[in-house]
Amino acid sequence: MSVNHKVGFVFRQENCVGCQACTVACQIHNELPENHRFRKVDRYEVEHKDGSKDVWLSHSCMHCENPACLMVCPTKAYHTREDGIVVLDREKCDGCGLCTEACPYSAVSIREDDGKADKCNMCVELLDRGMQPACVSGCPVECLKTGNLNETLKKPSASKEGIGYTDSITKPNMVIIKERA
Repeated sequence: MSVNHKVGFVFRQENCVGCQACTVACQIHNELPENHRFRKVDRYEVEHKDGSKDVWLSHSCMHCENPACLMVCPTKAYHTREDGIVVLDREKCDGCGLCTEACPYSAVSIREDDGKADKCNMCVELLDRGMQPACVSGCPVECLKTGNLNETLKKPSASKEGIGYTDSITKPNMVIIKERA
């Protein structure tokens, strides 16, 4: 993997309005069952001098540099692409669930319809054609995108920490932009 081109999600947390359009776009694109989601939007109530304020965190698989799911999978159903995207080969999955227990971000789940693990693959089929993932295209306020994380982290407003999100031993590939656009 090129150290200079690590792809990940870039999220402008202060711009997110919690509409969950990213979740719906992902669900439609991936033809997921109604009760199954790759992208989730969590609400946090944060106290400010003017009272409380809702802050949202849109998240999915973090495509970690040290993916716990990959490390525990007995069937070797996971692999990391050169650009850092962690992909699951569902054909190899035996449904043991070790990956769901290992993921610190609850990004992997077992589907009820076939008993196998499933997760966000950052819409690699779209990225490989020069397009953006469904969640990014679906965001009406453009607070979510993909990008070269090494370049993004050079910006003073970029961080590996946000409300509801923190860096961990798995080295997640998501960056929070802390200033409003």
